[in-house]
Amino acid sequence: MVNQSLNSARITKLSQIDYEWLIQIALKLNLSNSIDYIYELVVFESAKMLHADRVSLFLIDTATNEIYTQLAMGLEGKEIRLPFGRGVAGTVAFTGQVINIEDATLDPRPVRNYYGYIAKTILAVPLKLNGSTIIGVVQALNKADGPFNERDERVLEILCSLAGVALERANSIHEKEALHEKIIYQAQHDLETGLPNRALLVEQLSTDLEEAKRRQQELAVLLIDLDRFKLINDSLGHEMGDTLLKQVAHRIKTSVRMNDLVTRLGGDEFMIVLSKIKNRQDVGKVAQNLLKAIQRPFYVDGAELFITGSIGISIYPGLGKTVNELMRQADNAMYRVKAQGKNNYQFFAEEMSSIEVRRLSLVTQLHKALEYEELMPFYQPQLNLQTGKLVGMEALLRWKHRELGRISPAEFIPLAEETGLIVPIGNWVLNEACKQAKKWQLAGYSPVRMSINVSAVQFTRNDFVSVVKEALHVSQVNPGCIELELTEGLLLQDIQGAAAKLKELKKLGVYIAIDDFGTGYSSLRYLKQLPIDTLKIDQSFIRDMRIHDPAKGKDKALVEAIIMLGHTLSMHIIAEGVELQEQLDFLRECKCEEIQGFIYCKPIPATDVEKFMAPGGEGEKLSASLLASPTAYAGEI
Repeated sequence: MVNQSLNSARITKLSQIDYEWLIQIALKLNLSNSIDYIYELVVFESAKMLHADRVSLFLIDTATNEIYTQLAMGLEGKEIRLPFGRGVAGTVAFTGQVINIEDATLDPRPVRNYYGYIAKTILAVPLKLNGSTIIGVVQALNKADGPFNERDERVLEILCSLAGVALERANSIHEKEALHEKIIYQAQHDLETGLPNRALLVEQLSTDLEEAKRRQQELAVLLIDLDRFKLINDSLGHEMGDTLLKQVAHRIKTSVRMNDLVTRLGGDEFMIVLSKIKNRQDVGKVAQNLLKAIQRPFYVDGAELFITGSIGISIYPGLGKTVNELMRQADNAMYRVKAQGKNNYQFFAEEMSSIEVRRLSLVTQLHKALEYEELMPFYQPQLNLQTGKLVGMEALLRWKHRELGRISPAEFIPLAEETGLIVPIGNWVLNEACKQAKKWQLAGYSPVRMSINVSAVQFTRNDFVSVVKEALHVSQVNPGCIELELTEGLLLQDIQGAAAKLKELKKLGVYIAIDDFGTGYSSLRYLKQLPIDTLKIDQSFIRDMRIHDPAKGKDKALVEAIIMLGHTLSMHIIAEGVELQEQLDFLRECKCEEIQGFIYCKPIPATDVEKFMAPGGEGEKLSASLLASPTAYAGEI
């Protein structure tokens, strides 16, 4: 006999004991926000109230359209899965209707022997949220004293209804808790890399400091700043930059101990807290491992990328006693590494404090330098070694602060690049140099080539070609008199993108030069792929070249090789940093077309350039003297 229909609206009389039992269960459900506890209460209390041998709770898996046993008496450690519509529980989950089977051996719906024994009687009731949304099924098997009756159906329905209300409340509370935890997590973690952020760093470092003080232990703070990351980000796009940061974060995380705190401060800066350190030597080894990990090639969207890092380290209890002091000192030490060539690590030393003060002051003053007209272009003449004629000028930026006096470009140019000020400053130099070249032409001086340095940040901007075009238009200078100098590293980041942009620039009529050629890169394939007119031999090769010193033979060979390479590729060659007559003579013998350096002339203001270029002026006298004299000549330095 099969009884499947049940009208939930009908009234089935329950005993006083039933009501008291249900009230006790309702109180227990109301006192708990644990979903697992609610599930257990439904299963085991159902078994008691219905005198059932087995009770199972099935939940719906919407991803697979199946139901599975969340909790089942007699199935500990096992799981049963049924598709919607199959078996008694699967049918109830699909239809939402109660099923009460008096003799399961005569009914085709039960799945046989999944408990390991034959079920005789079965009662299955849907478990709903909001009184309508089915989330599962409660199924009872084999009532001890016969078939399940209408009282049993009603009791289980009420119990499931009470459980549904309790689950709604528990789910709501859990959702709020989950949202709260998510808000806290997002407030304390970097969403891009998943690492703790500055807020959590400060909190955790404060705790670690207190622990270190109490236990009289040392700890170290390491600040990692990626070298040239902005160049990669600007040239290849922020999406690839973000992917690279995730990979860097993973490498850093796997290069330190599990209990060490690795955080991202923002941008391309990461900070690590090493607690319970033994000595500085161990910290140094960690820094070395981090540098090696970062130096290994990264692969992003099929592209092979190389990057390095600069690491500053502060130690407690050293000069730093507080969170802010330790973070600031690590920052100072990192900037010292940057100034000394990057891709290294350094511990904080006391004298670095004055460096930080000056650096912050210069950044502030640099914002006002253009407004106060403290920046000015100087020009360094370039000499043709075969004809002795003045053929070019390189525009070089100088800063004379109204109070601090002259500030070295080696000090303020990196600050301009870090802060992004290099873009307006670089564009200003471009415009001023173009105007000055035109001004000299209008004054009757022989046209000379004007070489203008372009920073990586400028070049990678989408509007750079338009900026150059506007500068040429406003100045009305002949584009053939303008040469843009770019570095190897800038071009190698994205050869295809650089080639497209350089072709646009060539269409404007300007010339392209590679500045500091030969430093830091071994790949020469870009020379044949990019429209380059001039190679500038880096001054480090010239400075270290001693013609009669056997120990310096490598520098001599490198210079010869660069000149031969450039000529083979039909490129113009100019050597920078020439200071000695023997260097000049050697370059002339190697058929280097031009030189630039203190032996000929130091960088000078525009007003002095006019005297230098005048017929019979200092330029002609210096040219004649240099080309005629076989003796050393130091020039005016």
